[in-house]
Amino acid sequence: MGPGAGARRFYTPVKIYILLSSGDGPFMTRAITLSRAVLLCFALAVPCAAEAFTPKAYIRAVLDSSLTARRAEEAFKQAGNAYWTSFLDTVFPSFSLNASNSLYDDSDPVWRFRKKEVASSLSASWNLYDSASGPALRLKKARLERESAELAFLTARQNESMKALRQFYALFSAQKKVITARMNLASRERQYKDTNEQYQSGTRSRIETTQSEGDKLQSELSLAQAESAALKALIAFNDLLGADLETPRETEVSTRNAAVALPLPKDDLDRALENNFALRQQRIVFEKTRLAEREGIMADLPRLKLDAAWSKSSLGLFGTPGGAWHEDRTYGVGASLSFPFGFLGAQKYLDIKTRKSALRAADLELRDAVRRLKAGLLSAQKDIELQVKTRKLIEFQVKAQKEATENLLDEYSQGGASSLQLDAAQTKLLDASNNQIDAVNDLDLALADYMVLLGEKIWE
Repeated sequence: MGPGAGARRFYTPVKIYILLSSGDGPFMTRAITLSRAVLLCFALAVPCAAEAFTPKAYIRAVLDSSLTARRAEEAFKQAGNAYWTSFLDTVFPSFSLNASNSLYDDSDPVWRFRKKEVASSLSASWNLYDSASGPALRLKKARLERESAELAFLTARQNESMKALRQFYALFSAQKKVITARMNLASRERQYKDTNEQYQSGTRSRIETTQSEGDKLQSELSLAQAESAALKALIAFNDLLGADLETPRETEVSTRNAAVALPLPKDDLDRALENNFALRQQRIVFEKTRLAEREGIMADLPRLKLDAAWSKSSLGLFGTPGGAWHEDRTYGVGASLSFPFGFLGAQKYLDIKTRKSALRAADLELRDAVRRLKAGLLSAQKDIELQVKTRKLIEFQVKAQKEATENLLDEYSQGGASSLQLDAAQTKLLDASNNQIDAVNDLDLALADYMVLLGEKIWE
């Protein structure tokens, strides 16, 4: 499992059953650790030259090639630049340097440029206060935009990481199922050979031989289907990397296979309410709506502005004579009060009601987001608990079916068990083994989804 260090508390070593052939019988299973199973699977199914990926390594590679993540990162950078622009506008005055000259006029209708007629000035302005949209409010809005862009960036990386993780396990599962299908085919071929030999000796009927041949053909089809699914998974795997679609790949999973310590921590709900990306984004939306509502209402009321200004002319640019620094200079602080009331204030009254209604709607949306997150987290906890129990049950079924299959193999070789009984046992063992692969992968992905709800960065 690769989604971050926060998931470590979920894991303990566990064994998984992989179908293996052995000289001890036509078909049997052994309990081996997941790391040994992975090595065996890839030794049989994947070329040695294939590049190996762990979940974390694959996620990092996908993020490096993801255009969606790059676009979100650029948007975050733009929001950061906008924030610092607003900060500079708020903390420092704005300066302007101007130079002008008359090239043509009616008093002297000749095109000319005279240095001594150049008028130049340096001016500065600074808004000290605005009851509707002052510097502090603009700075706060810019900060919210930056935080929103950052969350959008993190959400894009989170979504791309989950997409990569699902594709990783799709390939990992498909490659492992190719191995089980090959082992099952080897067992069916051995069974078919034994059935033919027993038919020749008169201990098996022609019907049983035909049935065994049909089972072998069905196993060949199952293997072809598994190989096709593995190829499609490989193509999708490479597509996310932006690599050649048929490049061989290996997938490696940590031996710390998913084994969850139940019950899950009680403080997970508080962590989710504080850190969940979507909920944090919804809070920003509400805060932006609140500021817009305040700004709009204050603009509809009498608006007071306080501005400072300074200017200096006769700068002596372009070789023109300039005065002393203390000459031709003006400065001051001015105040203005305006009251736009429309037609008897009716428009302003309706505009204020509309803005208050928008704020109430944003508040309801935030409450709904909190409620959905709580329900989603509790539901995810129950799903994880159910998947843990399912994995344990399937593991038991694999063990039990392995023993039953081995006993039937012994009986079949002695002419006791029927081919139908052996076929049913082998089919159940194959299905149980494949279900175990799916259960382990599903639990890993469920834990990753749970980490997303908690607001943890699964790519770290």
